[in-house]
Amino acid sequence: MALAGAIFLVVGFVALVRMFGLIRRCGEVFDLARASLAVLRNPSLDDEAKESALQSHATRLFSLFFLLTVGAGLALALPAGIIWILDALRVVSLRAVLDCTLSWQFLLGSTLAGVAAWRLIRGP
Repeated sequence: MALAGAIFLVVGFVALVRMFGLIRRCGEVFDLARASLAVLRNPSLDDEAKESALQSHATRLFSLFFLLTVGAGLALALPAGIIWILDALRVVSLRAVLDCTLSWQFLLGSTLAGVAAWRLIRGP
């Protein structure tokens, strides 16, 4: 039962990360960072124009930081909360699930399964 709980934690986290669109938002962070560097390197902009553009980017980056932090926290907390409730109902042991989740065998297996799934989804 602990293995099923550990799989639920991982699959639940991945599903919520996708549902919340966190990967797309990470891409937006990289795009804004590149745009900020382009603004800094642009010799045709004066200091005031650069500052204005960078402040706009900084505001958006801060909001993305908040969204990513809250989204990742929820993606972790919601499946763990369900396991916690199941532990309170004595359906599964939270301690056993966490021990299973942190074992090297589970970490290796879930990493390999995740990489294989990612390659299947992304294609060659």
